[in-house]
Amino acid sequence: MDRNVTRKSGILLHPTALPGPYGIGEIGPHAYRFIDHLSDMGQGLWQILPIGPTDFHNSPYSSISTFAGNHLLISLDILTEDGLLDSDCLNSCKKFKTEQVLFDDVINFKLPILKEISRNFNIYASEEMKIAFEKFCENNSYWLNDYSRYWALKEENDQKSWIDWTSKTVQNTEYVREAKVIQFLFHDQWHRLHEYCRGKGIQIIGDMPIYVGYDSADVYSNPELFQLDGEGRMIYQGGCPPCEYQEEGQLWESPLYNWQNHEKTNFEWWQRRFKKLFEMVDIIRLDHFIGYSKYYSIPISDQTGHNGEWIQAPGEKLFQILKSTIIDLNVFVEDLGDVTEEVISLRDKYNLQGMRVLQFELEKILPAEDFPLNSVVCTGTHDNNTLIGWFELLPEKSRNKSIQTKYKLLQYFQCTNKNIHWEIINYALSTASNIVTIPLQDILGKNSSGRFNVPGTLSSNNWSWRMKEENMSQSIKIKLAEITKQHKRNGS
Repeated sequence: MDRNVTRKSGILLHPTALPGPYGIGEIGPHAYRFIDHLSDMGQGLWQILPIGPTDFHNSPYSSISTFAGNHLLISLDILTEDGLLDSDCLNSCKKFKTEQVLFDDVINFKLPILKEISRNFNIYASEEMKIAFEKFCENNSYWLNDYSRYWALKEENDQKSWIDWTSKTVQNTEYVREAKVIQFLFHDQWHRLHEYCRGKGIQIIGDMPIYVGYDSADVYSNPELFQLDGEGRMIYQGGCPPCEYQEEGQLWESPLYNWQNHEKTNFEWWQRRFKKLFEMVDIIRLDHFIGYSKYYSIPISDQTGHNGEWIQAPGEKLFQILKSTIIDLNVFVEDLGDVTEEVISLRDKYNLQGMRVLQFELEKILPAEDFPLNSVVCTGTHDNNTLIGWFELLPEKSRNKSIQTKYKLLQYFQCTNKNIHWEIINYALSTASNIVTIPLQDILGKNSSGRFNVPGTLSSNNWSWRMKEENMSQSIKIKLAEITKQHKRNGS
């Protein structure tokens, strides 16, 4: 990256974690207010997680479509403003918890509303919106037709996985239209929000998971692109080998790619995937970048990751195609985990920025200027504890000099327990790295109760944390704005 590129910084907050009265964060008034907060804090980036519709695990990284948008994010307030929803419906809506997403309750409340809106769309939508809907369907037919058919068949087969469907012919075409209308509503609202970001000088960092879910429109509609047997069942699954954090490794239940067939199509599915996400965001974070160089293949019958094996992936061929077809391949990569020379070589050949997570980096504190310009520094990710939560779990002291302790950190930063998070945030912003991102929980000084996800666990606490509007105090906003300006980020 050029030294003249503006030093950027921003906040990581997934839209589901936004405040609001309807049980889950939405891309409505509170999202616009959050963008205003970012602007007030002098930030130039909003980092999000994947925004596809999720499966029953509710993980943004386990989606039923790599192209579709998560309908649970659709703003009910904006639907009311657009004349598609009666405001009386909102006035009488049930009261939800504001500090946590209860996904089942949200789905049971919100999906019937969206279905009814889709049924009445022709009655209440403006002529302008109807024209926009037809144009949306035409421009997105390359994924929308498959997704809508999958949605319809899912409805007709009691939401079972496609492998267990008894009928694979759509009986009720109203379900197909329902899926298309709901996707139009999501994309229309997202486009408006993205435009608002642009007006505020804020770029959105999106996220592309390495894999898609097995029970997804992608796998159902393109089985030849995945490693499946003759009946469509997985032969192997993706995951991670055992390590110090996960003794049994990780099983992701994600089908592996049939890379040979992807190559035969000139990686057409991947080209469309990147093109679609770049229509929605400005920068893409590539999750599990290792998987583009090599992937860990675990037999589907195994209960642990012990018997898996690493197999080479054609990442170089893929990025060669992407570089030639996408004018500005503005991505950075999660190059964490079992990183080898091959992974680093692939990253560097295409001048992709890697990530530096301070909770790992602070085991041995580097001078701020030693961080590579072409890198992304973050205090933590969605998979880490919060800064305060991480700090609280460190030992007070240790005779082992290689172990980080509370005492050493407090000595180095010359601070107290109460403001250690601000000192680490200040250190992050002071680094030479061109991009710095900070989870909102770290700005707010949240402890482990603010953690967004614990990898390798299935828990209702994962993905469910939400911010409260009153947390965004003026003093916090001023403080971050001052530190950001001090380190000359976002054009300040």
